[in-house]
Amino acid sequence: MPHTLFTLNYDVLSDILQLLSPHDAAQLALASRAAYVLAFPRIVSDVTLGGLYHKPGGSALSQLTNFCNFLLAPAPAWHGAPSARIDALQSLQVMRDAVRVRKGGAWTSDASGVALLSSVIERAQNLQKLTLWGSDALFAACPAFAQNSSPSIQVLILGGDVPALPTLASAFPHVRAVQFIAGSGSCAPDWALFAAANGSSDVDTRALGVWQQCLDSVETAYPILPLACPVRRVAMRHPLVSDTYGLFCAREFLRRTHPVVLSASTSAVLTEEELHAVLDAEVVAPGLRFLELVGDRCEGVKEASEWMMRVANVLSTLQVPLLGIALSVTSAIPRMATHNVLKPYTYTTSMSGPSTPALTRSPSPAPSVQQQEEGVDIAAIARTLAKHAPSLQFVSLDLSAAPGSDKDAVARFHAYDAGTERSVVQMNDSEGEAALGRMYALNRWD
Repeated sequence: MPHTLFTLNYDVLSDILQLLSPHDAAQLALASRAAYVLAFPRIVSDVTLGGLYHKPGGSALSQLTNFCNFLLAPAPAWHGAPSARIDALQSLQVMRDAVRVRKGGAWTSDASGVALLSSVIERAQNLQKLTLWGSDALFAACPAFAQNSSPSIQVLILGGDVPALPTLASAFPHVRAVQFIAGSGSCAPDWALFAAANGSSDVDTRALGVWQQCLDSVETAYPILPLACPVRRVAMRHPLVSDTYGLFCAREFLRRTHPVVLSASTSAVLTEEELHAVLDAEVVAPGLRFLELVGDRCEGVKEASEWMMRVANVLSTLQVPLLGIALSVTSAIPRMATHNVLKPYTYTTSMSGPSTPALTRSPSPAPSVQQQEEGVDIAAIARTLAKHAPSLQFVSLDLSAAPGSDKDAVARFHAYDAGTERSVVQMNDSEGEAALGRMYALNRWD
């Protein structure tokens, strides 16, 4: 029997197909039925519908209709089980224009297209990640949208305007992670304003249904106060600044979610008092085990190290039973260099001889190089953190993004008790990565 591509072990073939682009996999599928069966999962495993703003109106809706009808139709017998097509779908992203149609001079959502999309979301038993842009319009066009969504959906990513949280919790009760993309309507401070105006006691936690027990991770830009249920891991990507109302909303959001793992960004000039107000030990931090903070827009190494020391001081006053902490910084936006476009001309002697003057531009001065600031003892900062938070077992520090710092100014440490003192020992790269992974995986029983 001659050896061909299809005589290889299926696991080997799967690894090879992962190296192909969906377009190349589609070309392979045209070779034969055997090639089609082999390449099909690579073609439809990760699909984006819409985003065709440069094409005539209705193109995206036609794309969605054709794709959904294709997946929902029974697969031919030579392909496998009748559900072989839709079973290959693992990740789906739906852009805003995917269900839009122009009627009466205005854009609106096509109800039949939304219903068709809902059928795919309900029947795709291997769909794990779903991204919806402008999901509010989907529920407005079809109130029963995704009400029987596949229990395989674990990650829900929402951009643009979103419906009320109880609506989402009812439609996607099995999701473990929810991400609100920064800049979308779902992440706007209006949600925090609405909840704060009503008072924290008016939040009906029962409206979130099974999210009360199953929601594991939430990532957002701004606090979402209607999300009043325990969440193991919370990430707030928009930097906390010296704004009383914003800090209040962040504190209230953390109080309602009680995270075990918290990732947040703060202004590099945020005071100890302001950071302490957000991480109030009696309200927010009792269950906190791993804290990841980013100092936003540091001017240099000195400012970055001072910010880290302020964090250490806050930990000493909070007495939070942290097991790990990770501190890093981002660089301040550099000033744009200005150059004079019109430079003076000078006469210089050309290579042809002294009697042949040449008109050339005078050489511009060499650009000044920023002097590297005096190095900071990262181990000393780690020891200070370990001293101020006696429960710490892991410390990760990254100053590489601070202007003037060494690009290798990244280190991870194991913190431990050395008699009556606290000490740290630096980990190698593999140990540090493994320890960081364990920190992210901490739960309420650790």
